[in-house]
Amino acid sequence: MYDFHADDDWQRSIRDEILVPQFYQKQAIDGRYVLADKGGLATRLQRELGVDTIFQAVTGEMVAIEEKIVRWPGYTYTSFCLETHSCTVPGRESPGWMVHGSADYLLYCFATAEQGLDCHLIELPKLKEWFWLVHERFDTFGPLRSLNRTMGRKVPIVEVYANVPAWQFSLQAAGREVAA
Repeated sequence: MYDFHADDDWQRSIRDEILVPQFYQKQAIDGRYVLADKGGLATRLQRELGVDTIFQAVTGEMVAIEEKIVRWPGYTYTSFCLETHSCTVPGRESPGWMVHGSADYLLYCFATAEQGLDCHLIELPKLKEWFWLVHERFDTFGPLRSLNRTMGRKVPIVEVYANVPAWQFSLQAAGREVAA
C-alpha cells in the first residue's frame, strides 16, 4: 500500500533541495516565502485551500502555490493527474484540490531520469475553469491503493498547454539523486 507520509517526506526533501533555492528564493522578493508544512494554519491552508507555499513575488503580489512533485517511474509522463476526490472512503469523503483549491498556480513537477525536475507552472483558476467544462473526456485514475483512496482524472499535458496559461522549465538537483 502507498505510504502517504513517506511520499510526503520525499516530496518535501526534493522541494527543499531543488524548488526552494532555484525557484522560490529567486521568485520571492527579499526572500519572502512561507512553506506550509507544520501547524494549525498550515494544515488549514493545505486541506481547505489547497495551498502549499505562499510568496511575495517581485511584482509585489502575494502568490499561492499548490505543489505536486511526482517520482520518476522509468518513463516520461504524458499526463497530469488532477485530483477530484481527495478521499473516497465511506464516511470520510472529501473533495480534491481541483474542487477546493484556491491557489493562484499549480506547480506540477516530474522527477526526471537526469536527476532533476521537469516543472509546469499552471494558472490554477483557469485550469479548473477549463477542466470542469471538459473533465468527462479524460480517463479516471483511482481509487488509489492508499489510505484515502484518492481519485481524479488523467489529463494530457498537451491538452492543458493548448487551453490554459502554463509555463515549462527544468531544474537540476545539486548532487543528490531525486528519482528514488
